[in-house]
Amino acid sequence: MLAIVWECYGTTTTLDNLKVKQFSFHHDGGHGWLQVPEQSLKDLGIEHYVSDCSYLKDKQVYLEEDMDASLFIAAWKAEKGKEPDWFDFFEDGESKIRNFDRYPAKADRSFKQVMHKIGELNKGL
Repeated sequence: MLAIVWECYGTTTTLDNLKVKQFSFHHDGGHGWLQVPEQSLKDLGIEHYVSDCSYLKDKQVYLEEDMDASLFIAAWKAEKGKEPDWFDFFEDGESKIRNFDRYPAKADRSFKQVMHKIGELNKGL
């Protein structure tokens, strides 16, 4: 069902086209992840800031809710002037996302460095 819902919102990810109209936020009882196309991270220039606490499957990145999703939201808002839209997808029990491959973090960014980047993105908003 999730794949059908995702297709309804489009999978083309270039920011110029803005064909992704809404993202999905998955959560189980313990944690949550914002699902975004991997290309969106590159388009926003933040792929090197995403940690290995996020997951990757089929060119979709599941950004962990605390730091990585906050980074994406700040970058999207800086680029588009508004926060991205998303819908909630709650899973009973443990989410299958926990079994996906970890995101291959491209750089070792500390929490402080990522928070600094989010602060830079939020300036002027």
